[in-house]
Amino acid sequence: MTIRRFVLCFALLLMASAVFADSWAPISVINVPTARTAHSAVFTRIDGTDQMIVWGGQDSSRVPFADTGGLWKRSTNKWTATTTTNAPSGREGQPAVWTGHEMIIWGGDDGKNFLNTGGRYDPVQDVWRATSLTGAPDGRFGHSFIWTGDRLIVWGGAIGFGGDVNTGAIYDPVTDTWSPTTTTGAPSARDGQASIWTGSQMLVWGGISLGNFVNDGALYDPRTDAWTAITSVNAPRRRLFFGSAWDSTNFFVWSGVNASFVPLPDGKIYNTRTGIWRTISMTNAPTPRLGPTVVWSGQEFIVWGGSDANGNPIGTGAKFNPVSNTWTTITTTGAPAARSGHTAIWDGARMIIWGGSGQCCNNWFNDGFAYTP
Repeated sequence: MTIRRFVLCFALLLMASAVFADSWAPISVINVPTARTAHSAVFTRIDGTDQMIVWGGQDSSRVPFADTGGLWKRSTNKWTATTTTNAPSGREGQPAVWTGHEMIIWGGDDGKNFLNTGGRYDPVQDVWRATSLTGAPDGRFGHSFIWTGDRLIVWGGAIGFGGDVNTGAIYDPVTDTWSPTTTTGAPSARDGQASIWTGSQMLVWGGISLGNFVNDGALYDPRTDAWTAITSVNAPRRRLFFGSAWDSTNFFVWSGVNASFVPLPDGKIYNTRTGIWRTISMTNAPTPRLGPTVVWSGQEFIVWGGSDANGNPIGTGAKFNPVSNTWTTITTTGAPAARSGHTAIWDGARMIIWGGSGQCCNNWFNDGFAYTP
């Protein structure tokens, strides 16, 4: 290759990256699941095929909630419906994890009860299997739901309106069995907490405990069935409906609302190696909000969407670099309509936003958009 040709190719690559960087693009709506909010979404990679699985939630065409879903394949930009045969009952607010070959969902509510049932979905076979009820935790909502690499941890949550717990259980999908987690040293009963897997322990932080917002947390080691409190020195203010994510070292907490339901403009990062909280810059940060989604891109935390204190949806976001402690606003050109209750996943190169609701509770979406940072 001549120097001139090399320079030309390099220039074209730079131009291409400039065109696609900080940009939004819609994904297909052909055969897409019905419009919904408070659903589950996971990113899967099987034999080189990348897919997003969407399931459940408040479905605007079903009463009360959906037991349907869909698989979106990135390479073909096509949707395929998931089977409803042996699927869990319709519900909203159920968390989901990807095990490497199955999506597991558990808990949530069906509009009448908090559920202790769940299901395991195999996208290759398009088959559902129920999770065992023997030894399963009480039905709950707003609980922690963490995949450790070989087991699932369920902890905390609300078992009724105003009734929070600090109990939990570990689910082994190989044996289809549950075993309880200790309450010795566990954080206070709560729901709405953030939770992440550090690689060896589950970290839980914040939430609401029997009507009171809390700003403490702890680490749970499933190998020893032991809890260890994390420091509250310089921890974020008490809050609920905040955004959170994990970058393999730093636990990111941003915005949410205080006990007066006023959106907070600040956030913190907790370093699990040093055990120190660090303040996030507020310069160029997104507007305060509740219920934003956050994904880690490999370089930045990307915050998008949510709503204000009056329930008005928000259609803006920003990228936070934890190394430089700086925010960069992301474009609104071609962005999704403002929404909350949507899901956001990172597919290895882009953030995929899907579903959610617009103004209040009567405007559901079943469209999706890919953001390239």
